[in-house]
Formats: sequence, structure tokens, C-alpha cells
Amino acid sequence: MIEVSDRTILVIVAVMVILAGAAVALQLMDTCSTSGAGEEAIIKKTDDGYYLNLQAALELAEMDPRNGTVNYRGFNFTGPQRLYIFSRAVVMIGFNDTGMIHVRDYGGPEDPYGYLDTATLTESEYLDMAERTYTWMESHGRSPNHVGIYVKGSPDITPELAEKIFREVLLEYMRTGMLPEIISV
Repeated sequence: MIEVSDRTILVIVAVMVILAGAAVALQLMDTCSTSGAGEEAIIKKTDDGYYLNLQAALELAEMDPRNGTVNYRGFNFTGPQRLYIFSRAVVMIGFNDTGMIHVRDYGGPEDPYGYLDTATLTESEYLDMAERTYTWMESHGRSPNHVGIYVKGSPDITPELAEKIFREVLLEYMRTGMLPEIISV
């Protein structure tokens, strides 16, 4: 019969803990690598708009949008296009989606309005808002007049504030590697 000392048991347990930790670390690395962040930025102009990957969307979020149109890698993106890109990118990250973002030429809102100058949203609120924004834009070819928060009694926000919210979410994601639980702008 084989005798196992207490020291041998401790060594075996330590090795098992190290192996389990390494497996968890590898799983986390695999999850991060499939999110699209950290890849080389890809952007292509086509007859029906632009195609860009998540890394290009993240780099675009870093650019100052004060003058209305942002020039990124020789391509000009309008406010409505950035609203679409940022809302789509937030949802891609939130649902660990990969692939390219197809951006068309979107018109501005027909009759923009909104009542909030600032907003504080939870992750589930801004993910819902982002998904509704980009799907509405795909269906209508323009920015919405306002973006609603699905919380009873919440006032609507302007498309500009929605773009700012989604941009801040992406910037926070770039800093931490995670979507923020709460975002305030």
C-alpha cells in the first residue's frame, strides 16, 4: 500500500489550484479575444456605406466630435453615423458579438427633442437604449427624434445626448475592459 504524506497532499492540492487558476485565466483571455477589442482596426468604404470592426468603432469613440463631422482614417463620419456606430458597438460588446458594423448614410432627426441635459443609466438601461436606437435607424434611415429610457416617468433624451452616452460607455470599456455598471453624462 502506498503511503501519502501530508506534504505530498499539500503539493498535489497546490498544483491543482494553480492548474484551475490557469484554466480560468485562459478562459477569460479567450472571452476577451473574441470581443473584437484589441484587434487591428479595419474600415472599408463601399457603395452602400462603410464597414468597420469593433476596434475601429472604439478608436472613433476616442475622437473629439465637437465640429459635427469626425475625420477618422480619411473617412468622414457625421453625427447620425456615429450614433449608429456607437450604439451598435455598445450592443456588440454587451452581447459578445463579433463581425463588422455596416454603416450607411443616415439622415438627422426630423424634429429632434429631448428633455434631459444629463443622464445616469444602468448597464441594462443603456444596452436596451442602444439596441433600440440602432435597430430604429436601420429601419428608418435616420436618427430618431428622441431616445427613450424604459423607466416609468423618465423623460426622453436627444440623439446628441444618446451619442454622448454610448461614446462614454465605449471609452470606459477601453479603459477597463468591461462595460460600466452605471454611466453618468
